[in-house]
Amino acid sequence: MPLNNRFLRQFLLCCLMLATLPVAAQAPKWQKKARKAQVSLITYDASGLMLHATAGVFVSTDGVALADYKSFQGAARAVAFDESGREWPVECIMGANSLYDVVKVKVAIPKTAALTIAPAAGRKGDKAYVLPYPSNTAGNATATTLADVSTFNDDYAYYTLPVRLSEKWNACPVMNEAGELIGLLQMPAQTRDTCCYAVSAVFADSLRTQALSAASSDYQAIPMKKMLPREASQAHTFIYLTGARDTALYRSYIDDYITLFPKESNGYTLKADLLTEQGRYAEAEQTWDDGIRAHAPEDELRYARASTLAHVVTGAAGMPENWNLDRALQEVEAAQALHPLPLYQSLKAKILYGLRRYVEAAALFTDLNQTNLRSADNFLYAAQCQQMLGDTAAVLALQDSAVACFTRPYVEAAAPSLLMRSNTLLSLGRYRDAVRDLNDYEHLKANDLNANFYYRREQAEMRCRMFQQALNDIEQAVRLEPREPLFQAELAAVHYRFNQLDEAIAAAHAAIALDETFADAHRILGICLRAQGKEAEGQSALQQAADLGDEVAKALLQANTTP
Repeated sequence: MPLNNRFLRQFLLCCLMLATLPVAAQAPKWQKKARKAQVSLITYDASGLMLHATAGVFVSTDGVALADYKSFQGAARAVAFDESGREWPVECIMGANSLYDVVKVKVAIPKTAALTIAPAAGRKGDKAYVLPYPSNTAGNATATTLADVSTFNDDYAYYTLPVRLSEKWNACPVMNEAGELIGLLQMPAQTRDTCCYAVSAVFADSLRTQALSAASSDYQAIPMKKMLPREASQAHTFIYLTGARDTALYRSYIDDYITLFPKESNGYTLKADLLTEQGRYAEAEQTWDDGIRAHAPEDELRYARASTLAHVVTGAAGMPENWNLDRALQEVEAAQALHPLPLYQSLKAKILYGLRRYVEAAALFTDLNQTNLRSADNFLYAAQCQQMLGDTAAVLALQDSAVACFTRPYVEAAAPSLLMRSNTLLSLGRYRDAVRDLNDYEHLKANDLNANFYYRREQAEMRCRMFQQALNDIEQAVRLEPREPLFQAELAAVHYRFNQLDEAIAAAHAAIALDETFADAHRILGICLRAQGKEAEGQSALQQAADLGDEVAKALLQANTTP
C-alpha cells in the first residue's frame, strides 16, 4: 500500500534534520594522527600579563601554525604547547587578517606533526569533521556536512556548517573525509544563528607580510615581531615603515635582513647607521667591513660610509680621529672608482664644499646637470659655491638657471630657487625683480610664511616706491608678531611716509612700550611729533633717541639748534 504523501514529506524532513545534527560518530581513522598537529597557545601583553589562551594547528613540520587573530591583538609575546605539553616560543607573526579572524605564526619548534591543507576547496554537501582540541573535549570529531560554500577574494572558500558549537570550539580545524584541513571554525556573529562557519585554510596559509604590512592596522595591533617579506626591496621598505629605531625589535629586523639577504648592502647600512647614532663607531666600521667581506656591493657600502662620515658631527665623544670629511672624500672616491654613478659625484661635490674647495665643488655640481640627476638643486649648490668665491654675477646666472628648471605656473619645488634669487637681487639693488620673485614665493608658500618674510618684502617695496604694498606687508608682519618692536617701528615709518601722523605716533608708542631702549622708535616718534608742530615733545623724543646712541637723532637735534 503506498505511503500517504503528507507522511512521506514529514518522514523526509525528519531525515534531513537528523542529517544536520552533530554526530559523535566513530572516530575517523586519521583523527589520532591529526591530534598531534594541534597546538595550544597563550598570548601575553608587554607587561607580561596573560591575554588569551587559544588553540591552533600546525600546517608545516617546521612550526608554521594557524590560529585566530583576536587572541593575538595586543600581544607582545606568545608561547605554544605541543601535544606532549612541551613549551615553545612563538618567533613571529607571518600573516594576519582581522576581517576573517585568522593569524599565521612561526613557532620555534625543531620539528612537529602537521596537517595537510586540502589543495581543493570542499563542495556543498561534502562530509566534514570539526576536530576538537584535547583540552576542550575528550570526544571524537564532530561529523557534519558543508551546507553552503561561498567564495571571497575570488579564490577562497567560506563554509557554512549546519551545527552550533560553543565558543570553545573557535578556530578548531575543519577536515574533509581524507583527513585534510579545509578550514578553521568560526563562531556566528549573532546568538540566534544556528550555524557555524569556517574560513579557508588555503587563505589563512596564504597570508604573508608585505612591504606595507608595517603600516597596516591589522599588523600594528599585534606588537609582536613580524616575519620580514622574503623579497629584499619589500623587506627594506617594511623595516623603514616600522619606525621606532631605538627598539630591540627594530634591531632584530635589521639582523634578520642581513641573515636573509647577506649580499644586499641595505642591511649593513641600516645597522651601521644605527650603531653610529648610538656612538658605537668601531662596531659601525666593523659592520661596513662585514658587508664587503660578504660580497655585498662594495661601492654601495663605501658610499654609505662616506655619507655617514660626511654628516656626523666631527669630534663627538669617542669618535675616531679619522671620522672626518677627508676620510669621507676617500671613501666616496673609492666608490666612484668601482662604479662611477652620478649619485656618488653628488656626494663628492657636497663633501668638497664642506672642505671649502669651492671651485672643484662648483664644477662637479654643474657637471651633474649633464646626467640623470639634473635638478635645480645642483644649480643652487653651484651658486652657493660661487657665493663663497664672491662672484655675484655667476651666482645670479646659476640661480636663473635653477628657476628656469621650472615653468609657470610654478610648483612648490620652485620655491627655494625663487627665494635664493630674491636675496641676490636685493643685494644687487634690483628691488622690483626681487619683489616679483617674493610674490611668486608667497603664492607657493602662503601657509608657511612668517613675519620676517613680509618685513623683508616691505623693505624692497619701500626702495622701489611701492608704498601701498609696503604698508600692507608691514601690517601683516605686525599681525603675525605684534610683540616685535622692530615691526612696530617700521610700521610707524611707513605711516609717516603716507603722512598718517596719528597712526605713525601710535605705532611708535607701541614699539617703545615693547622696548624702551629701542632708539629707532624714539627717533621716529620725535620726527612725527615735530611734524605735528609739537616741538617740545618731539625734541624730548629725539633726545631720548640720541641718549640711546642714535646718530641720526643727534644730527637732527644739532640741526635744530644751529643758528
